[in-house]
Amino acid sequence: MKCIFLVCAAVLAGVLTCLAGDKADKPGNKKTGSKMVTVTMRSLSYDPKKLEIRVGDSVKWNNKAFAAHTATSDDDGKTFDTGNVEPDTSSSPVQFTKAGEFKYHCLVHGKTMNGTIVVKAAEK
Repeated sequence: MKCIFLVCAAVLAGVLTCLAGDKADKPGNKKTGSKMVTVTMRSLSYDPKKLEIRVGDSVKWNNKAFAAHTATSDDDGKTFDTGNVEPDTSSSPVQFTKAGEFKYHCLVHGKTMNGTIVVKAAEK
């Protein structure tokens, strides 16, 4: 009986170690300080239109409209371009590695559908 208890305790310790390791590697935890933020694509707008994040954070765009949209930086997509994000899907995350203001728009709907990501220096 004592052996079964020791085996169960060892297995439980291993499981807890694995779970703790997974949590430590995910965005938004205290170890990395980075987080994932979602912008929602609507019919002809982004929600929020202006978003403030920190260096190291990532943004993904979730399309809740009936048509495809993009989130393309105003520098002709040199900084980031999600490509077409179909309805009811999300873009791949875009990580922002430097501070600044990044304006973007939808290539499908022109610069009337636009937004801004303001990236602030990481807290020390």
